[in-house]
Amino acid sequence: MAKQRDVKRRIKSVKNTSKITHTMELVATAKAKLCTNRIQRAIPYFVALAEIAGEARKGGGASGPAAEGPSRDEESAALHPLLEERPVKKVTIFAVAANRGLCGGYNGNVLRLAKRRREELLAEGKEVTLLGVGRKLANGFKFQQIPFEGVKSPMPDDRPPYVECEKLADDLARRFVDGLADRVEIVYTHYYSAGRQAPRVETFLPISSQPEETEEGEAKDKAAPPATAKKGKSVEFLIEPDPRTILDAIFPLQAKLHVYRVFLEAAASEQIARRIAMKNATDNAEEVGKALRMQYNRVRQASITKEILEIVGGSEALA
Repeated sequence: MAKQRDVKRRIKSVKNTSKITHTMELVATAKAKLCTNRIQRAIPYFVALAEIAGEARKGGGASGPAAEGPSRDEESAALHPLLEERPVKKVTIFAVAANRGLCGGYNGNVLRLAKRRREELLAEGKEVTLLGVGRKLANGFKFQQIPFEGVKSPMPDDRPPYVECEKLADDLARRFVDGLADRVEIVYTHYYSAGRQAPRVETFLPISSQPEETEEGEAKDKAAPPATAKKGKSVEFLIEPDPRTILDAIFPLQAKLHVYRVFLEAAASEQIARRIAMKNATDNAEEVGKALRMQYNRVRQASITKEILEIVGGSEALA
């Protein structure tokens, strides 16, 4: 049986661990609240820009029927290079994970989804380039010996700077325009609500006006959650100085905001995952502490009983 001193030392160690995990839980809760507030404040901009970009596509003829004249792909390419849909031979997968651990299965889920998506594309005979941010992601791919190109993370903690996201979006767009990739996909943890986040794959380029299907089968606009999508009549825009100048500004901006939204949702999902992981760790530490205290009481009681028996035996021997 363990000695009292050993059990007491373990109780103290578990108690200190519980304090640390509880503190980390509180910090993660506060950061998660800030991240979700940031997403809610940014949603109106994403929605408005998506609506304007959709109307711009219609105004440019990129989404109309191709009964006569150029095809839809040719119209999209003429409208803006980021809209060009071409035969997919080369795909770039951009994965977003965290630099730190202690957040449950957050990093592992992104890693597995990116790996599975890469294997699917390779099975289709496509050339795949894997990019991404996050030290945990890079370490996982290195351990599994998967070719991986690391990118400097624009997310130092829970505040992704827009300037860094803008540079990253420009780099991905340059790969697409230069022909290094026929399609760019993003793998990240999507923020559905405060109670649910899940990894998903989104097509980043070419920019599409068609809504994506979520896991629930609901149509989702790329720029905002379904609950915030607005339905209304089309608005006729007065474009000045000329359509090309406006469109050259709208579509790159839409791509940059797409990357910024991805990092906002990834930051919120990471903090929520860390809060849950730390709460589970705190609960487990409390259970272990209770078990150790019971063990300590049994050891202490056994020690007292042994001392009493020794005293009784010694008094009988002297009698």
